[in-house]
Amino acid sequence: MGLLDQVLSGALGSRAGQQQGGSSPLMTALMALLSSGALSGAMGRQGAGGTGGLGDLLGGLTGGGNPGSMSMPGGGVGGLGGLIQSFQRAGHGDILQSWMGPDQNHEISPNQLGEAIGHGTVDDLSRQTGMERGDLLTELSRVLPGVVDRMTPHGRMPNDDEMAKW
Repeated sequence: MGLLDQVLSGALGSRAGQQQGGSSPLMTALMALLSSGALSGAMGRQGAGGTGGLGDLLGGLTGGGNPGSMSMPGGGVGGLGGLIQSFQRAGHGDILQSWMGPDQNHEISPNQLGEAIGHGTVDDLSRQTGMERGDLLTELSRVLPGVVDRMTPHGRMPNDDEMAKW
């Protein structure tokens, strides 16, 4: 089990259990959300032509790699960097920053999370996982703070050397 698997599984706890034939819907949603494709609107393309899965996630966590394929509407990138930008644009940057810092993680409501990641992304994740929108946002609002917190143990975006260990 790699570091990224440990981060996601640790943050999900019992919710990380495998279902028949693959990952839990929540694990799938987290991986898709943190990959470059979810926030860039490329989720459909990823399923159609990309390899998907952990390789795409690792390449997209910080928004690195092929900049053309990771551009977001408004000029951002996908991955964790895109998530940060998305939260800032929605006016919830302080909440996400609390997850990265050493202090207590601020809570986020399902509605705030939906605003931050965008309705199109929520719809894509809902279709990909088979989870209802409300259930998806509720579960993500519970676990995403812990995932971001564990991905940023130094209170900042991981650098390339840190990412290479994943």
